[in-house]
Amino acid sequence: MRTLIHRAAQSIRIQPTASGYTRLWRNTLLAVLTCVAATSATVAMRVHAVTSGPVAHLAEQGAIVTAEVTLTDDPKIRPPKSTRFPQDRVAVEARIDILQTDKARIAVRSPVVLLASGRSWRNLLPSQRLQVSGKLVPGDQGTLTAALFLLRGQPEILSGPSSPQTVAGEIRAGLRNAANVLPTEQRGLLPGLVVGDVSRMDPQVSADFKDAGLSHLTAVSGANLAIVAGAVLALSRLTGLPLAARAGLAAVAMIAFAVVARPSPSVLRALLMGLVAAVALGTGRARDGVAALSASVLLLILFNPELARSYAFALSVTATAGILLLAPTWRDRLTGTSTTTSEAPLTHDEPPAGTADSHNRQTTPAKHRPPVLRTSGQSSRPRRPLSDHVSSARSCPPSGHPSSARPCLPSDHLSSAVSSQPADHIPSPMSRPLAGSEPPAVHRQPMDSVIVQYRGELSSHRDALLGDPGRTGLGVRTACRAAGRWVRRRFAPGHGRARRMPRWVAEAITIPAAAQAAVTPVLVLMAGELTPVAVLANLLAGPAVAPATLLGFAAALIAPISQDAAELLVIPAGYAVGWIITIAQWSARLPLATIPWPGGLPGVAMLAIAAVAAVLLLRRARWRAVLATLTVATLIVVYAVGPAVAPWPPKGWLFVMCDVGQGDGMAVAAGEGRAVVVDTGPDPVAMDRCLSDLGIQEVPLVILTHPHMDHTGGLAGILRDRRVGAIVVASHHTTEAVLPPLTPAPAVLPSHDTDAGEGTVPASGGSVIPPVTLLRDPEDAPGTGVGPEVARRRVPDSGDAPGTGVGSEVAWRRVPDSGDAPGTGFGSEVTRRRIPVWAALPGTRWQFGPSELTVLAPDQDAVGGHTEGSEVNNGSLVVRVRWQAGSLLLSGDIETEAQAKLLRAESPAADILKVPHHGSARQDADFIDAVGARAALISVGADNDYGHPAPSTLSMLQRAGARVYRTDRSGDLAVVSTSAGLAVTTRH
Repeated sequence: MRTLIHRAAQSIRIQPTASGYTRLWRNTLLAVLTCVAATSATVAMRVHAVTSGPVAHLAEQGAIVTAEVTLTDDPKIRPPKSTRFPQDRVAVEARIDILQTDKARIAVRSPVVLLASGRSWRNLLPSQRLQVSGKLVPGDQGTLTAALFLLRGQPEILSGPSSPQTVAGEIRAGLRNAANVLPTEQRGLLPGLVVGDVSRMDPQVSADFKDAGLSHLTAVSGANLAIVAGAVLALSRLTGLPLAARAGLAAVAMIAFAVVARPSPSVLRALLMGLVAAVALGTGRARDGVAALSASVLLLILFNPELARSYAFALSVTATAGILLLAPTWRDRLTGTSTTTSEAPLTHDEPPAGTADSHNRQTTPAKHRPPVLRTSGQSSRPRRPLSDHVSSARSCPPSGHPSSARPCLPSDHLSSAVSSQPADHIPSPMSRPLAGSEPPAVHRQPMDSVIVQYRGELSSHRDALLGDPGRTGLGVRTACRAAGRWVRRRFAPGHGRARRMPRWVAEAITIPAAAQAAVTPVLVLMAGELTPVAVLANLLAGPAVAPATLLGFAAALIAPISQDAAELLVIPAGYAVGWIITIAQWSARLPLATIPWPGGLPGVAMLAIAAVAAVLLLRRARWRAVLATLTVATLIVVYAVGPAVAPWPPKGWLFVMCDVGQGDGMAVAAGEGRAVVVDTGPDPVAMDRCLSDLGIQEVPLVILTHPHMDHTGGLAGILRDRRVGAIVVASHHTTEAVLPPLTPAPAVLPSHDTDAGEGTVPASGGSVIPPVTLLRDPEDAPGTGVGPEVARRRVPDSGDAPGTGVGSEVAWRRVPDSGDAPGTGFGSEVTRRRIPVWAALPGTRWQFGPSELTVLAPDQDAVGGHTEGSEVNNGSLVVRVRWQAGSLLLSGDIETEAQAKLLRAESPAADILKVPHHGSARQDADFIDAVGARAALISVGADNDYGHPAPSTLSMLQRAGARVYRTDRSGDLAVVSTSAGLAVTTRH
C-alpha cells in the first residue's frame, strides 16, 4: 500500500512527506465520493425511468400487447434446461419503441428482454425492427430491464439492420463459412476466438475452457483489440504516416472491431482504454494504464450502471488491474531489476551537523557530493560509506605504533577513491574522478557480480596499491572481506537475492499469474471454485492466440470478397486453434485442475485470510521451504500415490454408471477400449468425460431406452472422437420428435466377441440381412463406422436415400443440433457418419466381450400411464446383462404399470438392479422383490427438483435386502467381478 501511495504521489507531483500524504488521502477521498455521487445519481435516474413507465405498469398487470421493438443484441439460443421443456429457447435484448394495447398506441423507449422459441430468430441482427405480440411480465429484480416479453408466434420483420450491422453480420458470417474447412471443434472455436461468436462452439470445448481457465479467450477483450490496433499501427508506420494519423487509424480500427465483435462488457472496457491510449499516442502524452482503466470504468458505469453487477465486466476489470499493478513488480523480481523486495522510495538526507561528512558536504561542490541514501521507515542515521568500512577494517597505524609491522591497506589509497563515488557505486580501486568531472551515475548491480568485480580489480591492481607483491595477499583479502560485508549489508539484508531470468520469460509467467490472482476473488464469489491450472494453461496457450486472431480476422475481412482466399487463411489459423484446444483438454483433465471452494462472501473472506497467511509465511525462507515441501508432497500424492492406491476405473470393471446428473448414462464392458453405452444422460460433456476416464474409444452399440432428454441429450458426447457401430431404440416410439421408427434390429448377433466380426441374422418378414460388421471392416467407407454390406443391402424402405442404409426417418428425425432443420431430432453427425439405427424387440441378444445383453421389454403392445410422460417411461427398453459372475437388470424408467407387465411375462431376477426412473415413488413392491437384487444403483442428480429418490422407494429397497448406491453421493459407480461374485465400487 505504501508503494502505491508513493507512486500516486509522484504521479501528481506531491512530495512524499507527511503533509503530502495527508493531502493525497484527502484528494483521493474527495474524488471517490464525487464518483460515487455521480454514479448514484445516474442509477437513480435509470431506475426511475424503467420502473415508472407504461411498460413496467403493464408488466405488473400481465398485459397482452403488440409492440414494435428494435433489437439491441444478437439472439442467444439457449438449450433446454430440463426434460419438461425440451425445445430450444431464444433470449434477446431489445428496446420497445411503440406499444399498442386495446386502448392506445404509445411511443416509449423501454429496455426489455424478449423470450421466444423457433428458428426464425437465428438470422436476425442488432438494429432490426420487428413487430411482436405476447405477454409482459415484471423483469428480474436488480436489473435495469423494464419487463420480460413472453412472445407468441413468430416475429414480423419491419426493417433490416443498419449498414454497419449489415457489414458486421457479413464479416461474422463470412468467418463462420470460411471455418467450415476445419474440423468440428476448430470451426466452432475460431469465430469465438476472433470476434466472440460462440454460436457453433462445441459444448465439450466450452467445458474444457472453463475448467482450464481459458474462457476469457472467447470473450473479446483488450488482447484482441491490442492485436488489431498493433497490426494497424505497424502497417501505417510502414506507409510513412505521421504519428497522429497512425493513432487515428488505430482508433478507427478498434471501433470497427468492437462493432463486429458486439459491445460486450469486456469489449467496451477494452475499447475505452484503447481510445485513451490512442489519444495519448497521437498527442505525444505519457500513457498511464491505471489512469486509463480508472477513467474507462467510471465512464462505463455512468453510461451503463448495470455493468456494476456484471461478472463479465468485473472479471475484465480485475484481470486488467492485476496485469497493470502486479505483473510489473513480479516481473522485476524475477528478472532481478529490483534489488529490494520493498518498494519504499529512496530519499536523500543530509548527514548530522558537526560531523566530518557534514563538513565535507559544506566544502565540496554539490555535484561532487556522494548522496547518502536511506529507505523510508529506516533510521535517519546515514549509512557509512564503503571507505569507512574498508579503512576501519585495515587502515595503517601511525608510524612507530606497535602494530605498524602488521600488513595494512593505506586508507588514503582506497577510501579517498571510494568516498568520491556515489554510495551505490562500487568503484575500481585505481579509479579517481577527474577534476571538474561529474560523478558516475548511480546504478546497482547484483551482489555476487559486485563482489567478483571488486575482487578482480583489487587483484589486478595490487602492485599499484601496495608496492610489494609479497605483502599483498593479506591486505587484498582483508579489503575484499570488508567490501563483501558492506555489499551484503547494502544489498542483501532482508531483501533476498535478485533472480536472473530473461524478461520475456518473466512476462510470460507473471502476466497470466497476475491476471489469475486478481480475478480469483471474483471467481470465488461467482462460482465457488479455484482454478490453479489456469496459469499454466494460459502460459502454454498464449503463443497461439495472436496468430489465430490475426489470421482469423484477416479471413473475416477477405471472406465477403473471396471465400477461397479466406479458407486459405483459415487453414493455418486452424493449427493454432487446435493447439489451444489440446492445451485446454489436457489442462482440464489434470487432477486438481479445479478445486471446490466456498462461494459468496464467506468464500472471499476465507480466500483473503489464506492470502494474508501465505504472504506472511512466504516472507521467511524457512517457511518457504516448508510450503514447497508440502506442495511437492501433495502433488506426489495426487498424481502418483492416488491413482496407484485408488485407480479409476477399477481393474476388470464390467459396468459403470456415470455420474451425469439427473439422468442415466451407463457403460457395459465390451472388450479392451470398447463399451456398450446404455443411455447418454442429459449432458454430452459429462458423458464424454466419463467414457474418456474409462478409456473407451469404440462403442459397438448405443442403447437409448426411451426418448427423454435426460437419457438421450448426451448422444453428441458419445460420438465425439469415437466410432459407433449402431443405435438401438424401442420399437414403438414412432411419434416422438426425438426418436423415430427405424429398421428392426437383428434378433441375434454373434455370441463370440465382435472382433470376429460377422453373423447371419433373420430380419422382419423372413428376409435375411447378410453378415453385418459393426465396427472394423477394411472396406468401410471413411467415417461410416459400418461395413459395406450395411450400406449396400438394407431392410427396404421406400423413402431411403440411395446408399444410406437407414430409413428416411433417420435422415429427417435426429437428436437436436444447433444446425438442424426444423423438426429434427437425431444429430447431423449420425446421418453424416451413416450410423444404422435399429428398433429392438424382446428376445434380441448381443454378445460383446464378457457381456451378454438381452432385451426383455417392451413388446409391440404399448403400456399406458397416468400421464403422457409416464406412457413414454413405460415404453423404456429393459435389458438384462449377464456375466460369468452374475447379472444386472437395466430397467430404464419403467413405472408401476410396465413393472407389473414385465413381472407377468417372465422373471426379472438379477444380482444388481438399476432402479427404475431414478428412484421415483412409482415403484411396484412385487417387482422389487422379484428382482431379488443384493445391490441397487440409482442415477440421480444432487438437489434435483423431482424429489428423487423417493423415501418410499429407499425403504422398499431396504426391506428387500438391497444395499443402495447413489451417484449424487458417491459419483461414478462400477461393478466388478470378485471371487464371491459381483461387487460395487464407488469413485468417491
